[in-house]
Amino acid sequence: MFVEVLCAFVLTTVWLLVLAPFAFRFGIVDRPDQRKNHRGDIPLIGGLAIFVTIATLLPVFSGLDANLLWYLAASGLLVLFGVLDDRFNIGVGVRVAVEVVAALMMIFGAGLWVDNLGNLLGYGDMHMPLWMAAPFTIIAVFGITNAWNMIDGMDGLVGTVTLIALGSFYFITHGAAANNSVTGLLLGATGAYLLFNLCSNRLLPKVFLGDAGSKLIGFSLVWLLIDSTQGGQLTGMRVPGVLALFVVGLPLIDMVTTTVRRMKKGQLAFAPDRTHIHHILQHAGFTQQEILLLIALLASFINLVGGLMYAMDWPAYVMFAMFWAITLVYVYYIEHCWKLGKWLQKKLPPQTN
Repeated sequence: MFVEVLCAFVLTTVWLLVLAPFAFRFGIVDRPDQRKNHRGDIPLIGGLAIFVTIATLLPVFSGLDANLLWYLAASGLLVLFGVLDDRFNIGVGVRVAVEVVAALMMIFGAGLWVDNLGNLLGYGDMHMPLWMAAPFTIIAVFGITNAWNMIDGMDGLVGTVTLIALGSFYFITHGAAANNSVTGLLLGATGAYLLFNLCSNRLLPKVFLGDAGSKLIGFSLVWLLIDSTQGGQLTGMRVPGVLALFVVGLPLIDMVTTTVRRMKKGQLAFAPDRTHIHHILQHAGFTQQEILLLIALLASFINLVGGLMYAMDWPAYVMFAMFWAITLVYVYYIEHCWKLGKWLQKKLPPQTN
């Protein structure tokens, strides 16, 4: 797996350097506006570089069986329309339709869907027939894909959360996740993107993932998780379905709570605004570095709790209850985080320019 990670890191670095000038030429850039306060136009080619890297190296390290071919086709579709969205801002209806088509490719192409929810209520495994499993899987794909898209609002955030999720997934499956090569390639590619996103200078131009990148990562994660919880075609092992909630815990909780908050205010559920966790922490007075650290710690904590309960063989219904308990605690404290911000401002030394 180390060789896969290293090759993906190097090749993604090369693609980011190659694609950045073309992004300016073809207008695939993020421009500052009332919601975005970065300086100048930033290339939106992180997702495209990651996908090209995976598509190039996956046949080398893993071969291309039917499952992986469908993965590349579905994720390629998302990247294509993500790039078009980054350039032309296509309509919501088209974006939703593309994500549904990608989910259908997973279900009826790769034969991968959620039909066993596990023992969530303590009365045995909950199985669903295909006519229920298919729409449930579409909702799961749509939700997690957009959870990654919605949390992409600050430098380093998506890359950091992704590395935590992938690392947790690798250790939870005891390394079996490396058997499919997707995990290792995605780890290396995301690491290279994060380097450009956080450490930009004259040699490393600053880049963003764009919708193409955030949706590619979210879709890849949900593909890996559905596979590992429903049959293990890629990983060769099966883990409880409830464990997937912890792996994608923070982005999923943030998406659900933000969506509910918007709907209670009579707003559109997926309309862009500044009510995500990183925005709320900004309003509370935290710096960007503090926000990134706090979110990384919170994401790691959620993953760690799930991993420890799984390692200790806790029942799925206890894990499910714990996830909801974490969600409720999150909702309470995110609404009162301004108190923590004020307390930290008193304790920490003042920053100097």
